Amino acid sequence: MASVLRGCKASLLLVVLCVTLFTVANGQMFGMGRTKKVDADVSARKRVAARRPWWKKGQNAAAAAIEDMTDMAEDVIEDVQDFVEDVGEMVVASPVFAGKVRPALRKLAITKEKLAMVTKAISDTTQLDDLAFLGVMGWALVPAVEFFYELGDDDDDVEEDTTSDSDSARDANAATNGHDATDKKKPFLKSIAYHIADHFSQFCRIGVGVYAVDVFEILLASLGFNFKNLDQLSEVFAKVAYSVWAAERIKIFKRYLISKAVHRPVNDLGRAGIADHILDAALYGLTAFFLLDWLDVSLGLGIKSMLTFGSAGTLVVSFASKDLAGQLINGLGLAASDKLYEGERIRLDSGVVGVVEKMGWMETTIRLDDEHFLAMGNTELSNKRIINLSRTKQSTVTLTLRFNYNDIDELPKVLDNIKASIRAACPKLIDDGSRPFRVVWSDYGSNHLEVQIEAHFNIPPISPAYHANRENMLHSINGAVKESGIAFKA
Repeated sequence: MASVLRGCKASLLLVVLCVTLFTVANGQMFGMGRTKKVDADVSARKRVAARRPWWKKGQNAAAAAIEDMTDMAEDVIEDVQDFVEDVGEMVVASPVFAGKVRPALRKLAITKEKLAMVTKAISDTTQLDDLAFLGVMGWALVPAVEFFYELGDDDDDVEEDTTSDSDSARDANAATNGHDATDKKKPFLKSIAYHIADHFSQFCRIGVGVYAVDVFEILLASLGFNFKNLDQLSEVFAKVAYSVWAAERIKIFKRYLISKAVHRPVNDLGRAGIADHILDAALYGLTAFFLLDWLDVSLGLGIKSMLTFGSAGTLVVSFASKDLAGQLINGLGLAASDKLYEGERIRLDSGVVGVVEKMGWMETTIRLDDEHFLAMGNTELSNKRIINLSRTKQSTVTLTLRFNYNDIDELPKVLDNIKASIRAACPKLIDDGSRPFRVVWSDYGSNHLEVQIEAHFNIPPISPAYHANRENMLHSINGAVKESGIAFKA
C-alpha cells in the first residue's frame, strides 16, 4: 500500500512539474511578469508542507497537487487576459475603421435641413443658362448645321430649274476648263462645316461632364466629406478629359495629313502606317507625361515615387514586358517589311486564307472566308511564310481530262483543237513562252486516258475576272471536244 501511494505521489508531482514549466514558459512569452509570483507561491507551499507531520503528508498529497494545478491554471488564464488587453490597446491606438463607419453613414443620411442646405449650395454655384448652352451646343449644333447645309442644296436645285442660255454657256466653258458643271456640294459628313460643328459639339459635351463633376464636388462638400484635394476634383477631370480629347483629334488630323502625303486612303496607308504608329506612340507618351507632370506639381501626388522600383520590381516588370516588347517590335517590323497591308488577302503556310482587317501594335486581325475573325500575335505572324494573294498579278488554271481508250487515235487532233479553242476564248492567256501552256496526254489510266491542261493568265487569282475567264476556258474545252466527235470518259 505504501508503494502504491508513493507511485501516485510521484506521478502527481511529475504532472505538477510539467504544468509549472508550461506556465513559466507562457509567462515569459507574454512578458507579463507572472513567473516570479508562481515560484514564490510554490516555495511557500513547500515550506508549509515541510512543517507538517510525516503521517499527514501522504494523505494530503493528492489534494495539494490538485490545488496547485488549479492555482496554476488560474494564473495562465490571467496571463492570456492580460495579453488580449494589451493587443486591444495597440489596435485602438491606430484604428482603421473603428469609430469611422458610423459618422460616415450619418453624413449620408439626408434630412430636410441638410437637403435644403445642399440644394442652396448647388443653386448658388451653378447657372442653368450655362448648362443649357452647353447642352444645346453639344447635342443640337450638328443637326442644326446639317439642316441649313441641306437647305442650301434645295436652293441650288431651284436655281437649276430657272437656268438661262447664258448659264448653259457658262457651264460649257467650265466643262472645257476641266470642271464638271454637274458637280454638287460634298456630302454633309465630308464637309468642313460638319467637322467644325462636330469638334465644337464634342468640346461642349465634355463641358457638360465637367459641370456634372462640379456639382458632385459641391454635393460632397455640403454633406461634410473633407477628402484630400476635393476642391480640385473637377479641375483634374477637366484637365484629363480635354487632354485626351485633344490627343485623339491630333491623331485623326495627323493620319489625314499622312494619307494626303502618300496618296492613299486613310484606312490603308501602306508602308506609311509604320510612321503613323510611331507618331501615335509619341503623341500618347507626350500626353501621359504632361498629365503626370501636372498632377505631380499641382496635387503633389508623388508621381516619381510611383515610377521608382526596387531591383525585385524591376526584374518582375522586365520579365512581364518581354513578350509585349517582342509583339510591338515584330508589329513594327511587319509594317516596315511591306509584306502585307490592311485590306489585302493573304495565305499562310498553315493553310489560313483571309483578308487582313487590322494591323495593331500587338496583334493582327484576319477575316477568314467564313466571316470569322482570327487574331494572331505579331510575333507568331512574323515567323510564318506569307503569300500575299492581293499582289499576285497572274493566275493559273490546271485541269485533268479523261477520254476512252477507243478514242486514242483521235487524241492528238483533240489536243490541238483544245489548244486553239483556249487561245481564241481567253485573250489574257500567256502564250509567249514566259509561262508554260500545256495540253498533253499525260498517262494511261485503268480504264481511261488522262490529259493534263496547264494555262497561265494575266489576271489576278482573287478577282471576278479570274472566275469568268475560267468559265470561258471550260466552255471552250467542251466545244473543242464535241467538234472532234468524241466524248469525255464518264
